[in-house]
Amino acid sequence: MADQNEKPLILIPARRDSKGVPFKNRRLLDYTLGTIPPEWRRQVVISTNDEAIIEEVGKRYASCRIHHRSNSSALDTATTKECVEEVIRDLSITGPVVMLYLTYPQREWHQVMDAWAWYQERPEKSLLCREEVELHPYLCLYEQPNCRGSQVVKHDLCRRQDYPTVFKLCHMISIFDSEELENLNNNLYNDDTIYYKIPRAIDIDTTADLKKFHEEEYNG
Repeated sequence: MADQNEKPLILIPARRDSKGVPFKNRRLLDYTLGTIPPEWRRQVVISTNDEAIIEEVGKRYASCRIHHRSNSSALDTATTKECVEEVIRDLSITGPVVMLYLTYPQREWHQVMDAWAWYQERPEKSLLCREEVELHPYLCLYEQPNCRGSQVVKHDLCRRQDYPTVFKLCHMISIFDSEELENLNNNLYNDDTIYYKIPRAIDIDTTADLKKFHEEEYNG
């Protein structure tokens, strides 16, 4: 259980290159940093190798800290866990970390604080988010040769009300103790991770995602 008076480190990974949306993190930076109250910005570390982001943070969010991401952790083959491990090592971080991907521009600060408050009440040392799934995995099949398929999950149930409850893993908010990191997989969870329920959120990975977000933003 976390110290009720403790403020966590807020880590924002912001690699320069993106295959799906060019300079995605530059374009989405303000949607996250702009929601963080000034009194919390001293807790913020942006891990980046993008000079444009470094310049923008220096101009508009000077109380935030910059971690200069290494060449190896900036590769598109590097995992987020490797980036986090580098930040913790380079900055000698201890205690809890709240990680916020820039790719969730609809995230609101009260959601971060609600998740943090819930995490503080619990004995577990890692948290991710959960969303409703659009399609139950019992209805999904692996594509096989000769126009055939095989079940993703082996079962013989036909009534949907008999299906077990499932949810979609979401990284809109990730919280973990720095000492727990070694026990998490590359997607930052294990069997003891707890999941904070959120409404369905847009995760910007393609230009279509970005277009959808801007359309929803414009339409209010």
